[in-house]
Amino acid sequence: AWTAALTFVTAVASALGAWAFRPVPVPPEMRLEITTPPTSDPVSFALSPDGQKIVFVATSEGHPRLWLRSLDSVSEQLLAATDGAAFPFWSPDSRSVGFFADNSLKRIDISGGSAQILARTSVARGGPWNRDGTILFAPSPTGPIFRVSAAGGQASPGTRVEAAQQGNHRYPQFLPDDEHFLYYVTGSPEV
Repeated sequence: AWTAALTFVTAVASALGAWAFRPVPVPPEMRLEITTPPTSDPVSFALSPDGQKIVFVATSEGHPRLWLRSLDSVSEQLLAATDGAAFPFWSPDSRSVGFFADNSLKRIDISGGSAQILARTSVARGGPWNRDGTILFAPSPTGPIFRVSAAGGQASPGTRVEAAQQGNHRYPQFLPDDEHFLYYVTGSPEV
């Protein structure tokens, strides 16, 4: 009986060891070249969270606008109602894009429809969107980062400029917990 039990335990341990140390397949390398319409803002683009699409700013009829391209396609499509767009960013579900245009923070569903104004802003700095539907942005050249619902509504401060040496807070990025975030502070090095 002891021999049979020992043989069984050894077989189970061997099977678990073989499974734990099995070779993990390496995903294939993917390279992609995207030729866009002309643009004066080549760094305004964003890859969707699902890794399937890219949105970028390119010129159409003399205006910067948002273009959408699925990575499994060779053509892009213009997103209507995005004149003057800059600094695009994605919703966590990859169905909507946030962007800045006309002194406003806006969002548009990629399936169609018109852009919705979420908040007024004089600059375009920021744009992370978390799973709870909160968007962070810097509404002015000086001051704190604000937060607003992805559905719109009243924007409220998300940070507080603490010292006279701080000029502003910009470029927020949510941490993986989707509650805390990092941001860039301009000002003197003593801050």
